[in-house]
Amino acid sequence: MRNILSILFLIAACFACGIDGRNSNLGDERINSLEAVQEEPQRMGQPEEPDAAMFEKAYQQFFSALQAADTAALNNFIDAAQGFWLIEQPGAVPAYAHYATVQEVKWEYLQQPFTSINQQVKECQLQQRKAFPKFDCAAMDGGASGFSEDGCFYTFNTSSFKNSDMWQYASLSAQQEEQVQKLQQQVQATVLHTNSAFRFHFGYNKGRWQLLFADLRVPCSA
Repeated sequence: MRNILSILFLIAACFACGIDGRNSNLGDERINSLEAVQEEPQRMGQPEEPDAAMFEKAYQQFFSALQAADTAALNNFIDAAQGFWLIEQPGAVPAYAHYATVQEVKWEYLQQPFTSINQQVKECQLQQRKAFPKFDCAAMDGGASGFSEDGCFYTFNTSSFKNSDMWQYASLSAQQEEQVQKLQQQVQATVLHTNSAFRFHFGYNKGRWQLLFADLRVPCSA
């Protein structure tokens, strides 16, 4: 009887320590696995910064099409289903207009086509920035742009535009306001041309960069 109890004790000890006497970490492994599963959506939810070289190449194609007034090529940067918004400021408040193609665009200012902005958007070396140069209306004397640095810049830091609420001053319908806000959240890259102060906001969808907003407001003009 004593031998049987000893054998049962040894068997229980083996199970407690793990097979072959090794210390079992199954409980810890389950916990770690569960934590990994819970953390994965958080990691998945943190988008990686877009590829700079790919964006620069895409923007160069957009810019070349604009300079050539090639509306067919420009439309390749527009999703026909969601279109894009043109932002102007003909008076004290911004004006928003939605288009599905660039051919439809008529500036509120002088009723010019979209491609006419190639007169103001001149070629320059595109440079990446974490933040755009500072702007000051008082620094526009003598034909200066008003920016602390001149050039063509782009950034993937688009939180400022995503959080912008200037649409609420544009006399949009509730549905349009919702569309604008939804599209703003898709913006992943913004290009600034300081010579004109125009900004182009792009999103990446369906494997290509798309124009979502063209902001043609001129600072200090209201």
